[in-house]
Amino acid sequence: MADIILDEQGTPATPASGTLICYPDSAASVLLQRNDAGIVQGRSMRAAIAQQTGFAVDTYITNSGLIIPSVSLQAGTVCIWYIVVTKTAAGTATPIWQVRIGTAQSVADTSRLSITTATQTAAVDTGFVTIIATCRSAGVSGVLQGAVRIHHNLAATGLANTPAGFNLVEGTSAGFDNTALGGSYIGISVNGGASAAWTVNQVIGQVLYG
Repeated sequence: MADIILDEQGTPATPASGTLICYPDSAASVLLQRNDAGIVQGRSMRAAIAQQTGFAVDTYITNSGLIIPSVSLQAGTVCIWYIVVTKTAAGTATPIWQVRIGTAQSVADTSRLSITTATQTAAVDTGFVTIIATCRSAGVSGVLQGAVRIHHNLAATGLANTPAGFNLVEGTSAGFDNTALGGSYIGISVNGGASAAWTVNQVIGQVLYG
């Protein structure tokens, strides 16, 4: 029989110098490893498989929630989302993107980082949105450093009021306790503003540990 079955577990203690522990994490259900410096390393991914429409109010992007492993967030943990969005000619507000952490995978989860991107215009547009949130420090006053970049159609200005082709905005969270978040989700919501009629066609997210 070729199958290998491993029991899931919480984060193990740091191994002895010169050794490495591989283990299936009980919170994230992924195979991770912990090195002799105490750093947990690995990756998990998630993708949406259906379109989502609306976004005239703050809306959680379905399946953007990435589960946090038992070790919680570490300094250097990176979360990345790739989102493809189209908009109609409606909506000229400034979109507000929120990085949320909690167990609901909805706007009920706590917003830990908020980034406002450029004002939209009344034009049809398609954009490729990249969102990055890096755990800059872990602790009772841990900090996330984030950025939102929108690549959009050079021939349109619907998703940004400039024809330069992209819009990049960076932000830093307030300090918050990120030491015991194992089993919670970190995900994205966005408010496209009044009259926004967006369609999210794809979302792919990944967490890089270590």
